[in-house]
Amino acid sequence: MRLILLTVLVALGVGLLTGGSLRDFPTVKTRWWWLALVGVAMQFVTGGGTLEVVLLLGSFVALLAYVIANLRAPGFPLVLIGLVLNLAVIAANRGMPVTHHALEASGQGDTITELATNGDGQKHYLVVDGDGTRLLPLGDVIALGGPVRQAISVGDIFVHLGIAWFIVATMRRRDTEPALEAGAAEA
Repeated sequence: MRLILLTVLVALGVGLLTGGSLRDFPTVKTRWWWLALVGVAMQFVTGGGTLEVVLLLGSFVALLAYVIANLRAPGFPLVLIGLVLNLAVIAANRGMPVTHHALEASGQGDTITELATNGDGQKHYLVVDGDGTRLLPLGDVIALGGPVRQAISVGDIFVHLGIAWFIVATMRRRDTEPALEAGAAEA
């Protein structure tokens, strides 16, 4: 949660420093925006076992549909790449692998025991040496220290860069430019 907040704040700052404005933000429309809300909400539903995995994979289907519907919008190609990378590692492992090292280095060492025992109730599991984790380099193996204190994946980097690009580009949009190009009006 801290990373998305930091991403948005930095993007807003860059947008303002490069001559952008927030006045048009209330008018920004994307197609099928409700799919993004459904997709994110599905990632917070806990149920354990197969139900949890099905909901997690379903959340990516909803998010991918939303992103593909808006692929012409600034930053959305990067978000698409990030989602595909995250989906690949999650589908290959029935969850997002996170390494002990990434948790320690990000300042989340206190979560290791709980994660090793129960997972996080959403999508992560702790990688144990020799556990057969597939596509580990695409997992949550990158440590971000304070103030974020989070282990992230390569896919997360693409998603957050895409979100930032969208915010900055939208802030810098001029009145003579279409909102998100033809066909990107709210469905």
